[in-house]
Formats: sequence, structure tokens, C-alpha cells
Amino acid sequence: MSAWVYKVNSRRPGRHTGWHFDQFFHSRLRRPYDMGGREWIRSPMSWARLRQVRAGDLFLCYQSDERKIYGLAHAAGAAYESLPGSGIFDSIDFDPSGLRLDVPVPVTHATTRPVFRHVAAFTVPSRGTVHALHRDELRAILCVLARFNPAQRGAIRQFVK
Repeated sequence: MSAWVYKVNSRRPGRHTGWHFDQFFHSRLRRPYDMGGREWIRSPMSWARLRQVRAGDLFLCYQSDERKIYGLAHAAGAAYESLPGSGIFDSIDFDPSGLRLDVPVPVTHATTRPVFRHVAAFTVPSRGTVHALHRDELRAILCVLARFNPAQRGAIRQFVK
């Protein structure tokens, strides 16, 4: 299983609306949740990263305008092209059983900054929607998530298995 950061923004420059991860976590859908498309993922770096995503891969759900991690999700399948035959892998479906953190974790908090400042996905500027995580980065981040959400420690551990 690989681990990834999926970034969204509820305030999009030049647009009236963005998107918030609570839309995914509070969705009542029981089928895979579409997380992409041509208008959403426009970075060639993200397309290349998405080509590597497989079913079951872990995603950290990062709300970039708030600079907080809201939860965890699994890829329901491999990434795919929203326009078949385009060669642009700009879509991924999340399994509907994501884990919403009780306390979203701020990446700029004094106690979390030492961990997150070394992870490229959380540095400014950071381009693209999808970023890969190394195993040591994931391990450190999961410890921080559990520290901020002690009642969910077991659920986090189980979700990552």
C-alpha cells in the first residue's frame, strides 16, 4: 500500500466555490466517491502521481486553505482518465468508508510544525493536488494524528492496516 496526500481548497481564486472534505466525510453515498476530473486536477505532476495509485492506497485528506488534515481515505480502485484515451489520469474514487478525524490536525501548530515542515506536500508553495508520502513521513504523521485524536488512536491504526 502506498500513501498519498490529497489536497483541496474551499476557496478557489477566480471561482465562486471550492470544495471541502466534509462533503466527502458527511456524504451518505455507499458507492465510491469521485475525487477528480479535468476541472479539478490540472497538474501534470498530479497526473503522473495518480498513474501510480492502486486500490487500497491510503490518502491523507488535507484542506489546504485551512492547513489542516481532516481525515483518511482509501482508493476504491486505480486512478483513471476522466476522458478515456486521453492519457491524462485525473480521477480517483475514494472508498466511501473514510475516517473523519474528531479534531482536524493543523500542520502549522507549534507542536506539529517540526513534522510537517519536512514533508513537501505541506510546504509553501506546493503545487498539485496529489503528493506521495514516504513511509517514515507517514509514520510520523500518523503519530501526530493520534496525538491530536487520542480517542481515535485505535480507529486510525485499524484504518491504516
